[in-house]
Amino acid sequence: MLPSFWRLRGRLVRLTCPLFFEHVGAGTMFVGRIRLPMPFRRVRLGARCIVGDSVFFQTGRASEIVIGDDVSLNTGTHVVAASSIRIGTGTAIGEYVSIRDQDHRFTSERGVRGQGFDIAPIEIGENCWIGRGVHIGPGSRIGPGCIVAANSVVRGTFGPNLLIAGAPARARRRLAEDGTRLPL
Repeated sequence: MLPSFWRLRGRLVRLTCPLFFEHVGAGTMFVGRIRLPMPFRRVRLGARCIVGDSVFFQTGRASEIVIGDDVSLNTGTHVVAASSIRIGTGTAIGEYVSIRDQDHRFTSERGVRGQGFDIAPIEIGENCWIGRGVHIGPGSRIGPGCIVAANSVVRGTFGPNLLIAGAPARARRRLAEDGTRLPL
């Protein structure tokens, strides 16, 4: 009974999709409260995605968020794009993850206000697992099949099939096809 309610809710969002989302794929479910993005922004969700409670999407006028099929975004996740954020098919994103392609500039004389932003696109590969509380910053590229450990702060480029952890995040192990963790 409950999953059919969330599917129905997904269909209703798909009907209003031209107003809030550029595209919502078939079978996508919105579970819990929906925090709709600003109207007429470029947010595309693939098929069979699960969008958890209070997931927040924000784009600028010329930026985009593209999410592949079978992606899950858990409670409280924020996806904020000033340029471009792409999340690959089959990726699972834990609670309270922040994915932002911009950082405030800072100078000690003037602080952060009015300093502008450093902006660079983000790409997350297919079949990744992003743990709870992770921050993924501008210019990050995470290869397919990676695990990002909870509470990590990611900035930079990481190849495929890696266990990534820490603040700042570093590659800690290689991941075999069967999930075995191997030394680097």
